[in-house]
Amino acid sequence: MTRQRLTPSRFHVLVTMLTVVACTTLSKNSAFGQVGFTDEQFEQWVFQQYGNAATTRTRLRESLELYTEDVDQTCDLSDAQLRKLQLAGQGDIERFFRAYEKVKTKFQAIRNDQQKVNEIWQDISPLQIRMTTGLFDRDSLLQKSLVNTITREQFLKYAKVDEERRRFHHESKIGLVITLLDQSAPVTSKQRRQLTELLRSETKLPRKSGQYDYYAMMYQVSKISEDKLKPILDDIQWRVFNQQFNQMRGMEQWLKQNGLLLDGDEELLLPDEQVAVE
Repeated sequence: MTRQRLTPSRFHVLVTMLTVVACTTLSKNSAFGQVGFTDEQFEQWVFQQYGNAATTRTRLRESLELYTEDVDQTCDLSDAQLRKLQLAGQGDIERFFRAYEKVKTKFQAIRNDQQKVNEIWQDISPLQIRMTTGLFDRDSLLQKSLVNTITREQFLKYAKVDEERRRFHHESKIGLVITLLDQSAPVTSKQRRQLTELLRSETKLPRKSGQYDYYAMMYQVSKISEDKLKPILDDIQWRVFNQQFNQMRGMEQWLKQNGLLLDGDEELLLPDEQVAVE
């Protein structure tokens, strides 16, 4: 089944709808003598498909095991190296749940105040994004430990595989962006080829992979200079696409705050990766 992507406007509408549902539920609970929300409801908001903290912790541990097994297959880790990476990954999981507990404490203090229900979504959203983009990204303890744990030879093997994966993911996002633009204002086969070549040369490999990295890609496209992009399109296409680009430019701060966008010309490399380049 194809997953429907959220446009920026749909994303904000979804947050609003969730808030409305929360307020409606609060009113119903009050009518039956229950005041405010429960901890179980809060967990469902944060962990979504996993439902609660216990199941999420189990899933994250399974994800960590799969990740370290993958690195082991690529780098042929020693037992000591593998254990060190596992401990670092467990540290990432614990760090996430400390952040969760902090938000939960705030929630427990305001859950009986219907007027403050909006406030908690500002704190829940980063937790949800961390879940969808993954805990073991390039800012994680696991990644930092990886660089300091494996040898130069192992690192070069890992870096090569990692770049190939990111490049494949980048290529798929280029295709997705062009397909969605095509749905707004159809492009010809020639225009599709030209847009693909332009996006390959003007956008960077993704920093993170997940549900929201499409927005980071679209933001990069929105920053391509007009003199490079506009000649490929006709007037109608340019007007339609430029409206979408303007929406994406407004998401810059949100993308940066959630680690989905690089600052300036920062290279998409692991910490200290440049020292391992042949």
